[in-house]
Amino acid sequence: MNKFFESLTLKLTVVFFVTAIAYVYLLTIGIQRLVFNEEVRETLGYYQSGYFEYMLEDLSYPPDLVKAEKIVKAMPLDMKIYNENPVWSSSDDFPDIASIDFQLSGLNMAKVKADIEFGRETSLEGVEFSRYQGRTYTKIPYEEFTIVMVNPKFSQPIQSIYILELVIGITLIILLVCFTSVSRIFKPIQAIQEGANRIGNGELDYRIEVNQKDDLGKLAKQINLLADNIEEMLHAKQMLNLGVSHELRSPLTRARLQVEMIDDDFNKEDLLTEINAMEAIISNLLDSEAINYGHKKLNLETFSLKESIKKVIENSAFLKEKEFGPNGLIVEADIDDVSIEADQILIEVTLKNILENAARFSSLDKSIIEVSLEKYDESSIQISIRDYGPGFSKEEIEKVTEPFYRTSKSRSRESGGFGLGLYLCKQIILAHQGLLLISNHEAQGAVVSIQLPIEQ
Repeated sequence: MNKFFESLTLKLTVVFFVTAIAYVYLLTIGIQRLVFNEEVRETLGYYQSGYFEYMLEDLSYPPDLVKAEKIVKAMPLDMKIYNENPVWSSSDDFPDIASIDFQLSGLNMAKVKADIEFGRETSLEGVEFSRYQGRTYTKIPYEEFTIVMVNPKFSQPIQSIYILELVIGITLIILLVCFTSVSRIFKPIQAIQEGANRIGNGELDYRIEVNQKDDLGKLAKQINLLADNIEEMLHAKQMLNLGVSHELRSPLTRARLQVEMIDDDFNKEDLLTEINAMEAIISNLLDSEAINYGHKKLNLETFSLKESIKKVIENSAFLKEKEFGPNGLIVEADIDDVSIEADQILIEVTLKNILENAARFSSLDKSIIEVSLEKYDESSIQISIRDYGPGFSKEEIEKVTEPFYRTSKSRSRESGGFGLGLYLCKQIILAHQGLLLISNHEAQGAVVSIQLPIEQ
């Protein structure tokens, strides 16, 4: 419901509708003020009473029935003349006059008031009106006679005028036309919003299709141009990374061969360590870029995630060498087991990097890593890995998955990190349509959560 009321089209339509209602209301008030203005009422009352006076003059006194019949034939009304007894009636369908609730004419009273004010002789002081069974009745006192006129004639069918229904119908039609027009004008906004979301989520090859040549069409073209520029820059970056990485491998291979020929074992070991570190950086960089840009196809298979976690823990040389506390490594699984469809090798690489990262920063007094596996929802699972280390600062949490970023606790080479581990993990998880979330535990340490769909 909130999204419905956030619609720009709906808002504009409501503005137009409220404006129309206000206009009609003010117009009605203006007409009413005009109609009920004393001067206007006096003028209308004077002409109305004058009209009845002329008709009575044509009718003569006492009423001439022949003239009365001519008046009825010439005008769209029926007439009844009576005194104490019925005198004449143009139709037998006249109802009982006593059953009709007549009201004194306000316009006629305005005429009487005007006559008194200007010193004229007042006349037709008792003209009364009533609306009865769809017809308008007028009762005019004429000396000892009373004349009743009805419009329309009884021989004519009553034409119902549904003013309220008509106004509502016209209003709804106008509102529908207004809403359709506004929707058509702002239809490109939905396409622009969808395109911006898809481009923002990484679909840089997506382009917004808008044929309009107005401001919205220009905006769509600018967003498409922005996506083109970003795609070109990222492609250039990718080519640079891949090119540099490939070019570095050849001299590194030659350097390794030359180092192997050195007799000094102490210097030889240091040089080989540096070469291995550079090769690891290049390998991680190539893998990250290949996954990021879709050049590495996922080898999907169904496997037990719980077994993969145990396998990584058992086979990790770093975890075996690391000295844990008396409780050792704690693995907690909230469900018996879960089988997921994913690239098993890449998922195990991710788990290995995160577990070794957690072990690297665990405190000496509490060298414990907690691993939990739970069902996130009906279609995905969540793996949470917690350490009891110092955690991250707010700035580090925002940048820790960027390439070559290393926290203040891991600046030294002895810490074993190159700033590419979590970046590679993030690319692997994103390639599986998952999420990698990093946060600080409320008590102590950091928590890395991996959300993965059960099926790809």
